[in-house]
Amino acid sequence: MKLNGLMNVIYQGGEWIIKLVYANLLWIFFTIIGLGVFGVMPATVGLFTLLRQWIMGKEIVPAFQTMRETFRKEFFKSNLIGLIFLAIGYMLRMDILYFKSSSHLVFQFFLIIMLCLGLCYFITLLNFFPVYVHFDVKFFDYFKYALLIGVTQLASTIMMVLGSVVLFCLYWYFSGLIPLFCISFICLNLMWFGSRSFKKIELQQKQHSTN
Repeated sequence: MKLNGLMNVIYQGGEWIIKLVYANLLWIFFTIIGLGVFGVMPATVGLFTLLRQWIMGKEIVPAFQTMRETFRKEFFKSNLIGLIFLAIGYMLRMDILYFKSSSHLVFQFFLIIMLCLGLCYFITLLNFFPVYVHFDVKFFDYFKYALLIGVTQLASTIMMVLGSVVLFCLYWYFSGLIPLFCISFICLNLMWFGSRSFKKIELQQKQHSTN
């Protein structure tokens, strides 16, 4: 029987909730399998890979197999990426605190530069995983693409931020949701708007090629 209208929306919403709960449990499982610290990045890449397939309309996706294969394939590479982000983030934080400690004009000038770099870092981080699972480019091009797409598709980036803020507030007031949706919902938010950015870029490229 084919559902229409409100019933179809309710059915699809319930289906997505079940998927996200399962995906979140898989993320927790593979993070533990990777001994926590070393499992976070490959499990997250696996989660984004799975969410991308669902967003693209691939309904019949072997979720566990997708996560497992991505986890194995991306284990070392994704941990290297995590190390790079961690190192850059740490250096930016220390520089900002250092330049913030003085009211000297030169220090304030460098503080503004560091804050701008921090913003670029934040934009890159937001868009990195959607870019990473969607494109097949050279290693350092992923960072460049994430920043360029995040800046040129600013509306989607802003929606990523707003969506994440709403979800964090939701988790704050309804902490019981954390074990069920803590990661999968946030990743869905990023992947959803990331996919919208990619579609806009592809559409713009098609329009330019026909002109």
